[in-house]
Amino acid sequence: MGGAMSKRVERAEKTGVIALRDEGLTELPAKLFQIKSLRVCDLTNNKLKKLPAPLGRLSMLTSLTLDSNQLKALPDELCNLVRLEILSCGHNGLLSLPENIGALTKLKKLLLAANALAALPESLGRCTALTMLDASHNRLAALPAGLGNLSALVEAHLSFNQLRSPLPAGLGGLKRLKVLDLRDNEGVTELPPELVRDTPLQSLMVGPALVGGDLCGKQGLYGRPARPKRLIGRGWPKLGVA
Repeated sequence: MGGAMSKRVERAEKTGVIALRDEGLTELPAKLFQIKSLRVCDLTNNKLKKLPAPLGRLSMLTSLTLDSNQLKALPDELCNLVRLEILSCGHNGLLSLPENIGALTKLKKLLLAANALAALPESLGRCTALTMLDASHNRLAALPAGLGNLSALVEAHLSFNQLRSPLPAGLGGLKRLKVLDLRDNEGVTELPPELVRDTPLQSLMVGPALVGGDLCGKQGLYGRPARPKRLIGRGWPKLGVA
């Protein structure tokens, strides 16, 4: 480890914050994992292909940014970071997430845009503090059955995937959901009525297939076709068209 890098690690021991952006790193300095007080770690835009298991020792970490690396997987030990509130892994090559990601019960933001994820772990439904989920520009074919348990979720960005109807039951449980982006999921031809009826949606972005028909398909809403009006706040959400 070079002198400049060593000084930055030493400074992080005092501040609890380290930013190693744009350093061309292919591996992380071993001393980094000895900073027991580390709270914020930014590793954006490096050349990391994997993260070592000792990452799980950083038990005080609340924010981990891994955007624009070359990661295809995250270590299971990541799920030991039970204080983590922000996990940002956009623009990598992630094929999957740790199955036990639901152990991160304090997670508020999970940012996964522009990867190669075909599924999200079923345990995600246990991340009940989550307020923002961005899994846009992936290869998702389905959503976790427990997604409706995310009662704190405010924004869900799921555009540019391969989702299909029917979406999971129970999405009416998203009692704080205000923004839902489902654009460019050609297989989504209808929405569960409870998603429109029981959530405080303000911005609903869908593809033209949904706009052209009944939003909730044959089920409708309260016995009538479910067509949103251009209202913000109570009532129908504002409708965006791809």
